Amino acid sequence: MDISLQSPTPPVEILSGYVSEDEKTLALHCHDDTFKAATVFNAEGNPVFRVEGTSFGKSWSWRRKVFDAAYDRHLFDFRHENFDFKNRWVLEDNTGRKFGSFVHKSQLTTNHSAIDATVRTTAGEDVLVTMRPRDAAALTVAVTVNDTTIAAIGKVADNRNTLSHKGDSTVWSIRVAAATDLTLIVALALCRAEMGHVWNQ
Repeated sequence: MDISLQSPTPPVEILSGYVSEDEKTLALHCHDDTFKAATVFNAEGNPVFRVEGTSFGKSWSWRRKVFDAAYDRHLFDFRHENFDFKNRWVLEDNTGRKFGSFVHKSQLTTNHSAIDATVRTTAGEDVLVTMRPRDAAALTVAVTVNDTTIAAIGKVADNRNTLSHKGDSTVWSIRVAAATDLTLIVALALCRAEMGHVWNQ
């Protein structure tokens, strides 16, 4: 992913304590085809975030719970808005407060990886964050705030169509600029991975 990253000014912080001090490289491993378990690892191979959820079809909201892996602390839920024709995703903290909404860019309804995300920062401001594909197959997407590219997400492995895979279903590389909230980018990576699993894009 040869995409140049820049730090957002000011930082877009949605959860306290997770803004990166320098550029980070993470890896999202989706452990199963139905996207009910995933782990985000840092460059050293240590788990940073853990994702738990139910299989698609068991819940209209298809809720995923995201945890700080080091402290086993629930950070937020990532779920679909029930019966929402725009197929919107919502971020909720552990009190049920909504602090983010992800929706397909309306004029690109056939391109599932084009997302407009409105998030509420810890400073109480609503900020628009966009995710756009950088190639026809959306193997790489760029995350941007005010024309500043703050992260890049790319698919690096897809084992779902092999006859009998025993490892992870998909693996995604995540590069994050300094002064960027890692939880925001992880939420967008989960969104991108879910679209890859459901729509094979």
